[in-house]
Amino acid sequence: MRRDGRPPGLADLIWAGLRRSPGLSAAGLMAGLLAALALVGGLSLFQGMTRLLEHGLEALGADVVLARPEHRTQVERWLATGEADPIPATIDVARWRQGIAEAEIPGLTGVEAVDLSAGGRGVPAGERASVLVLRLEFWESAMMARAALADVLPEADVVVGEQATRQVLTDLQPLVRHLGRAAAVAALGAALVAGLLASIRVGQRRAELGMLRAMGATRGDLFALTLGETCALALAGALAGGLVAAAVLWRIPATAGVVRHLGIWRLFGQVGLAAAAVTAASALASLPPALQAAWLDPLEAARRRR
Repeated sequence: MRRDGRPPGLADLIWAGLRRSPGLSAAGLMAGLLAALALVGGLSLFQGMTRLLEHGLEALGADVVLARPEHRTQVERWLATGEADPIPATIDVARWRQGIAEAEIPGLTGVEAVDLSAGGRGVPAGERASVLVLRLEFWESAMMARAALADVLPEADVVVGEQATRQVLTDLQPLVRHLGRAAAVAALGAALVAGLLASIRVGQRRAELGMLRAMGATRGDLFALTLGETCALALAGALAGGLVAAAVLWRIPATAGVVRHLGIWRLFGQVGLAAAAVTAASALASLPPALQAAWLDPLEAARRRR
């Protein structure tokens, strides 16, 4: 009975049951946490890479970038993430602009000289620049512009923006694949563990469940009680694991650039999605023990209590 004299509700019974089995409760929380860690990591990186590929060039507006060949790797990362390590300003802007004019690129709308000698996003350059950014009309082919520039500026490395972005994303693909496999294994493992723990709880509490049945609890009540305990543990563990994964992805330099293109609210959405998936999988795995609890014989409880 509650302190106010009212009979305990379903939530009270769930909480009481979880407190009586701290070891099983901790195992259920840990299973949900690990599953959500892998799910949020895989889903967030995959969607972040997709958004980076679609929108990564919009902030810079770059279709083609001219740079020194030895700086290609830094330029590709700058195009993909908007941030770069320091690149020396060694380009003669006037001479390279003249070469661009001689190439007569159709659809060329602008040329911008950028100084990346201090790293970061860069600043407008003067006579010397780290890169030259070329912007084209939507109908102009960046590959055709690349071919035209190769003839007049052979010393320049012509980097096509979309290809650079794809190259950076390719570096992260192995990590995403591993996280995807880990997410599948973790989700399956969490479901199996949840079903096993529910079965153990029912086995340990057969007498108690039978007494509840004898005292007037319906089969639906016992079914909801068993399933509710599983869902409560899975949801709490998954939310904790999802938030931990989101914080780690947001802070690690290797993944922060990709995840931040996803946005903080979409990242929280991934946490919610992972928590819902882990909870649903755990609930499905716990259906057999929940049905077993619902069909317990009250007389068996009386025999066990003797």
